[in-house]
Amino acid sequence: MAKWLALLLRGCLALGWTALLCLLLLQPEADPLLDLGIPEGENTILRELAFGAVHLAAFAFTCSLWTWTFVARFRLQSSLLAAVAISIALGCFTELGQSLTPDRYPSWLDIGANITGALIAARLMWHPSSPVELSV
Repeated sequence: MAKWLALLLRGCLALGWTALLCLLLLQPEADPLLDLGIPEGENTILRELAFGAVHLAAFAFTCSLWTWTFVARFRLQSSLLAAVAISIALGCFTELGQSLTPDRYPSWLDIGANITGALIAARLMWHPSSPVELSV
């Protein structure tokens, strides 16, 4: 019973984060639902790299959170595989969805950062000497 409760709680946290991330990535910049105070500006390489770093961190966290959710019920290898698949699919679909959002556009740099973030998180959790404790 405790494992199922842990899985339910972890699942709710992962789904909540995923929904928030989708909202942040798909909202229009000019009239956002959640204003993060990001100043408007010209798309310079420095600005793109800064957003890429944010994408990398967000998708590393997403992969970690989904792995933490699944490992409450499944083996680490299966949990990592599912979490990476969810994170990469989410990263690709939200970038493609930006083409349907006013004043947003998909970016190959962001897609690469999303995938890289998920893979870095998975690699850190897979390493045998990882400091990350994932058990219930």
